[in-house]
Amino acid sequence: MVIVAVDHGNAAGIVPGLENATETVAMCDAAGADAVLITPGLLELCADHIGDLGVILRIDGAVTTAGPGGPMRIYCDVEHAVALGVDAVVLNATVGAPYESVELENIGRTSSEGRRWGMPVLAEVLSQRMLSNHMDFRGDGEAMLPEDIASDVAMCCRLGAELGADAIKTRFCGDVEAFRRIVASAGRPILVAGGPNRGGGLEATLNLVNDVLEAGAAGVIFGRQIWQQPDPTAALQAVCAMVHEDATVSEALDLTVA
Repeated sequence: MVIVAVDHGNAAGIVPGLENATETVAMCDAAGADAVLITPGLLELCADHIGDLGVILRIDGAVTTAGPGGPMRIYCDVEHAVALGVDAVVLNATVGAPYESVELENIGRTSSEGRRWGMPVLAEVLSQRMLSNHMDFRGDGEAMLPEDIASDVAMCCRLGAELGADAIKTRFCGDVEAFRRIVASAGRPILVAGGPNRGGGLEATLNLVNDVLEAGAAGVIFGRQIWQQPDPTAALQAVCAMVHEDATVSEALDLTVA
């Protein structure tokens, strides 16, 4: 799957490249994405532009980049998500954070609730050591993922599976063979988040897609790697070509030159 995340304002307000979420959602539909990851408020604003897109609803938040941090709070329950007619819900947990037990319990309880309602649950599980990089919404920070992050990713994915999530969103560990073992041990579809857009252009994004697909990931959930590109439509079409049509990096890049 190719899912485009547009939920960043849930923590950071207006993020460069996502100033007009309605236009971004319409672009995602036109360019061939499978789904968008979106908040309840934005879904209402963008409902007329969803088109054929699946909808993965962000149901937790209440923590911002301006505040002191803390556990994500569930502010929209599964029953409301069912009423909205969405295809799945997503919520976060940060392993290694002081509040990890609160967020991990949220995943377990929501997974159980999802079973009762027939609502798939996507668990976005990261580690505390990933946050300074992952939460760099403006792309101007210097924090990188630690080189030994594979063990963190492995724990995150397995915890999501153990708690009952239907699929897991996490970051790529940077090593194809290590990630292949992580995917196999999780036993659930793994979708890879792109993280901050730190330069390197579209080719760097497509190389990431190539690596995670080679390792057995079920697809990607990209936000900044799409809508912070100079040409978001071309970037999304190139990613879709790789995920949906097995295009190589070179073939996908060729699609953007017209």
